[in-house]
Amino acid sequence: MLGQNRLVAVQNKQSALKLLLWLLVFIYVVPLQAKTNQAENRFGSKRPFQEAHQLMMPNVYTGIDSMLVYQNDKLVSEHYYGDFSAETKHRTHSTFKSITALIALIAIDQKLLTPDEPIMSLLNLYESADATDTGKQRIRVIDLLNMTSGLDCNEAPGMDGPNHEWGIDEGPDPLKYSLNIKIISEPGEKWQYCNANSFLLAATISGALKRAGRENIFQFADKFLMQPLNIENYRFTKSEDGQFLNGQGNAYFLPQDLAKLGLLVLKKGQWHGNKIVSPELLEPIYQSNQKINWSFAYVQDQVPQIKTTYAHQWYKTVFYLGKSKTDVLHSWGNGGQFIFVVPEAQAVVVFTGSNQGNFPKQKQVFEIMLKYVLPELLAMIDKE
Repeated sequence: MLGQNRLVAVQNKQSALKLLLWLLVFIYVVPLQAKTNQAENRFGSKRPFQEAHQLMMPNVYTGIDSMLVYQNDKLVSEHYYGDFSAETKHRTHSTFKSITALIALIAIDQKLLTPDEPIMSLLNLYESADATDTGKQRIRVIDLLNMTSGLDCNEAPGMDGPNHEWGIDEGPDPLKYSLNIKIISEPGEKWQYCNANSFLLAATISGALKRAGRENIFQFADKFLMQPLNIENYRFTKSEDGQFLNGQGNAYFLPQDLAKLGLLVLKKGQWHGNKIVSPELLEPIYQSNQKINWSFAYVQDQVPQIKTTYAHQWYKTVFYLGKSKTDVLHSWGNGGQFIFVVPEAQAVVVFTGSNQGNFPKQKQVFEIMLKYVLPELLAMIDKE
């Protein structure tokens, strides 16, 4: 009788376990399958991610080296083209400006400097600093972050200049060169794309670290941004005189590590439950309203009047899909280096490319985003 009771107890436990397993399948697996079916039912067997990939394979879209898509913290699409692979570090060009801004915001978060602090008090710590124009005394950290320093510089694609890129990237004394650019407008008033702004931002961070007796900017960025995100295989570049981080660009990153930086922005400074930078410091990127004098938005022929805005070295472009609109935060680097952050879809998309100097070709990723990537991402949103 005792043995029979034990047998019945074992059978009851097995039945309970089976029931629990079925409940888990119903709770977790069925909704995931439903979400996948939602996209499949909407688009048929030809999913937009795959269609975009197929168009890049025969070079309908040319000069694209990688496309990675993350949604809800998961990698959902990953493709590399030509000689590029997941192990290939890619030159970021000006996408690194957006990363420099994150380093600056972490420094601000640590009270090493403030957004309203004049930059010259920090740059004067270096012997090469020579600001003969008194107007430069009014340039603040926030003016560098927002590209509103007032410097006589206009390096956006298609603009007539002045262009100071060579003096910053390859000149023997880029700090002195940058500070010798004359001021033509009051700091904080007018947006002008200028590599000197991003270089000076990095130099200002270095000055703040020096003032506080802290590590150099390379060690600081590694300790407080790269290491927490488990970014190890990257390379910063220095100015020609060896003193400063090239905050304007030219660093090298793996595409999946660029995606981590986008995910950090998406999560408003949080990384696996740890605060990397306070969310309020990233909020201006989300709420950007600084109008700029050029735009990616005219790829959207149906809404040519939509303009791109700017804040903290990040862009915000509005994409129209039918009657709905989606705000997308993004970086931009020459050749086609983009980190797209899509808050509405809880997604990050990374492109790298080799279309240096060909701005129309660089803009093809906006067509890919509009036609293929955003529709699928938005279809996969969990409505619950």
